[in-house]
Amino acid sequence: MELELQAVIQAVGGRCLNPDRLGGHIIRHINTDSRQIDKFSLFVPLKGDRFDGHKFISQVFDQGAAATLTEECIVQDDRLCTIWVKDTKEALLKLAAYYRSLFEIPVIAVTGSVGKTSTKEIIAAVLSAKFNVHKTEGNYNNEIGLPLTLFKLNKTHQVAVLEMGMNHFGEIHNLSMTAHPQIAVITNIGTSHIENLGSREGILKAKLEILDGLDDKGLLVINGDNDMLKTVKGMPYKTIYYGMSHHSAYYAENIKSDKESTVADIFTPNEKYSIKINALGEHMVYNSLAAVAIAEHLGLTKDEIVNGLASYVPSKMRMHIQTFSNRVTVMDDTYNASPDSMHAALKVLKNYPGAKRIIAVLGDMLEMGDYAVSLHQEVGRYACEAEIDILYAVGTLARHIYEGAVDTSSVLKVMYFHTKEEFLKNVDSLIRSEDTVLFKASRGMHFEELVEAVGKVKCDE
Repeated sequence: MELELQAVIQAVGGRCLNPDRLGGHIIRHINTDSRQIDKFSLFVPLKGDRFDGHKFISQVFDQGAAATLTEECIVQDDRLCTIWVKDTKEALLKLAAYYRSLFEIPVIAVTGSVGKTSTKEIIAAVLSAKFNVHKTEGNYNNEIGLPLTLFKLNKTHQVAVLEMGMNHFGEIHNLSMTAHPQIAVITNIGTSHIENLGSREGILKAKLEILDGLDDKGLLVINGDNDMLKTVKGMPYKTIYYGMSHHSAYYAENIKSDKESTVADIFTPNEKYSIKINALGEHMVYNSLAAVAIAEHLGLTKDEIVNGLASYVPSKMRMHIQTFSNRVTVMDDTYNASPDSMHAALKVLKNYPGAKRIIAVLGDMLEMGDYAVSLHQEVGRYACEAEIDILYAVGTLARHIYEGAVDTSSVLKVMYFHTKEEFLKNVDSLIRSEDTVLFKASRGMHFEELVEAVGKVKCDE
């Protein structure tokens, strides 16, 4: 990155409070964390409910910063070029939009209630067969993370694949206007964040904000099997639908999974692909369909697409399967949870071969609001339909998973634990060697602690 400080000021609509410090500064890094300042950095102090980065402005010059933004109309350290803006978070987005405009490369934006991260990853894997791809890392998918992702673009990158998350209306609008994508992907409309958005119709409205910054000649790629996305018609963009039905232009058949991978036949208007991906479940085939549609649009060959799909590696805590020395096989899907992703994970568990006992350890799904009770009960009912052997429900809201299961089936063994600690006290008697165990809950439940503990217990035979 090389940005002239004058260009930065113009991009953010700022005013320099100490013009004698402007000089000929070149900005090489943008930092929002005062602990990660690099030489020739611009520090962007953000304000939140529990923090205020302005408290650290006086420290960043000694760490190498050349300039700082500020919402306070004072110069805290006259050694720093100090640029006043009305809102530093808004300025961060404006600066990222300016920086993105310097690159004439395809930008692909991915959103959805569930599956956006794995879809982003598999799109990036496929496109990497031909291009140098820049992608969102970790959870950098919000109004702070996405700008920081864009600032890491460099002249060697040929494509960018960006994940867009949200909790409230307006957030994806801001992200889309910042990234100005040429291709937009919506994986599905479920119930994640329904507490803030009121209904699935509200969630659809919020996700469609991804179109606000889409290029006029852009491409929209959406899941044609999702009941809410089926209603998206008459868009002023080329639109590709994908799914398991022949009604979609991109569809899949002959889906089969073993212990480590999934194979399928994918049909497009141009080609048939026999694919193999290193992940389990029908939902991963949906993600692959989106990737194939984009890859064809960008001109990849059949071999590049097939090889790109084969190179995909699942992210940590996203249906990561491992067998511990105590011969317990764990499906670690603890990164997050919603009713839709719970269903998908239970379906993978149901079809996993070779287990003596199939066990699901399910925890609280957060941000369900007034729908929390009914949605947790629904997961319990589905666990019965999934024909697993044992269900352990862990957490305050998980009591309703337990209720949904016991009200549905007298065959499924179901146990409830109010806390993780209560579950861990009993884990030696709950898990045996040769068990296959799914762990899934919202990220705030920190179920990775249970996964680690199960890997260490001495199991009964």
